[in-house]
Amino acid sequence: MIVLGLHGGVTIGQHEPAAALSVNGRIVAHCEEERYLRIKSCYGYLPHRAIKACLAQANIQWKDIDLIVTPGVTYDDIGDRWRDYLRHLFGSCPRLEKVHHQEAHLATAFYGSGLEEALCLSLDAAGDGSCGMFAHATRGEGIKVLETIPTSSSLGFFYTLMTYYLGFEDGDEYKVMGLAPYGKPTIDLSSILRPVKGGWEFDWSFVRNNPAPKSPFEPVYSQKLADLLGRPNRLPGAPVEDFHRDVARSTQLMLEECLLSTVEELHSRLPRVRNLCFAGGVALNCSATRRLLDSEYLDQVYVPPVASDRGLAVGCAYHGAKLLGDSPWQLWDPYLGSNYSNESIRQELEANGCRFEEVDDPVEPGAELLANGKIIGWYQGRSESGARSLGNRSILANCGTTDIRDLVNARIKYREEFRPFAPSILQEDVGTWFHTHDRKEFPYMTFTLDAVEEQADQMAAVVHVDGTARVQTVNSSTNEVYYELIKNYSKKSGVPIILNTSFNLKGQPIVETPRDALMTFYGCGLDALIMGNFVVTKP
Repeated sequence: MIVLGLHGGVTIGQHEPAAALSVNGRIVAHCEEERYLRIKSCYGYLPHRAIKACLAQANIQWKDIDLIVTPGVTYDDIGDRWRDYLRHLFGSCPRLEKVHHQEAHLATAFYGSGLEEALCLSLDAAGDGSCGMFAHATRGEGIKVLETIPTSSSLGFFYTLMTYYLGFEDGDEYKVMGLAPYGKPTIDLSSILRPVKGGWEFDWSFVRNNPAPKSPFEPVYSQKLADLLGRPNRLPGAPVEDFHRDVARSTQLMLEECLLSTVEELHSRLPRVRNLCFAGGVALNCSATRRLLDSEYLDQVYVPPVASDRGLAVGCAYHGAKLLGDSPWQLWDPYLGSNYSNESIRQELEANGCRFEEVDDPVEPGAELLANGKIIGWYQGRSESGARSLGNRSILANCGTTDIRDLVNARIKYREEFRPFAPSILQEDVGTWFHTHDRKEFPYMTFTLDAVEEQADQMAAVVHVDGTARVQTVNSSTNEVYYELIKNYSKKSGVPIILNTSFNLKGQPIVETPRDALMTFYGCGLDALIMGNFVVTKP
């Protein structure tokens, strides 16, 4: 059976539209609208281009689709809106079903994990009138919701209002996470949010209600927050002071403590189940998920590469597969987007008069450039799903010094100096360089790990100020080309790790097409670009 999962901007506040295809329970394509439209997060847009990209990638005709699933059970007319939209685009609309926003997150996490049984947790800002769900899931019975948490208790809203107060914008929560290690947890936020037995308590009166935010670009915090902290909000672009660092650290700690309290509550309900599948925007906070690795209540923790609303389409496709009687397959790797042939890359290079060389294997020149201290764009195979580049649409550099980190921030990414970069490491070597909590795989940059102190100087560009790093382990079975690149570089340098950051500039989506890659390459300080079997350099 063929299921199309969809998520899109039926209202202006909905973001990260995408489409995903399940064929007999296996996710064969997942495409995000922002990559094709070139508008970050695509607030208010429907996934027109993403649908077509999924069909093309899977070589499936519109008429072959058996079922469409979308979030939105609390929107009375959402089904009619989708039907009108799809009939306009494709001339018809297959059977369409709705699923709760939070249940779609749970499906992304549980079915993608491959686990037979797990506790499931979804936490984000809001969706279908709630901010989260607790559930118990098994392969046979599916997902059984235990509790739905109302939006007025939203951990996601708490973190977002603190993000705005600190002078950042919507979607910049990761900046607060990156800033937090520079501060001290000295700011008392317990009157806003605090952990309690069974979870947490959040005072919604700190969220701006008059008028209620109707746009993603309005600050969500009320004046009450500024009064409590004794200072007005930091103006965007203003200097970051110690006070702001301390607010960030206190915010992060409070989130972590509430998450741990929630996991304790889940464990108390089903103490024999020691696996956790976690999704929703809060699950992207890899400093918080790190705390779960040490939990006395959990043996395995799975966070999918598409934990945020970017992954709702995947959850919808999984949910539809289960409805139609298919057995959902584990998500084997995140490389589910579009692919561009060497011939299409060559045509783009020639059309733009680029200086390039064709090679038999991109691994050797890539490793040589990295070993020589060059910063490269790396563009191979199908684009990865989710917010984090995982080796197919990446900017890469060696990780030996903080100088290279500062250079990438300043000359390539044009972003704040406190922002960390991720290490991609050969999976077999991760235990030598990081404390892994007796686990072997961290393939999606969804957890931070403590660096082994004796090794930290050799990977200074990817170890944050608190001694942690957002690790991506790489193995040959899921990404052979990227694995061979790191292995080849390791032979030249003695270090099986490279710096990996997303192939985009500040404020832009990750590159999608060869033309996007060229525009980014010529618009920043990258030294070389390797696309498929072509090495592109600047005059």
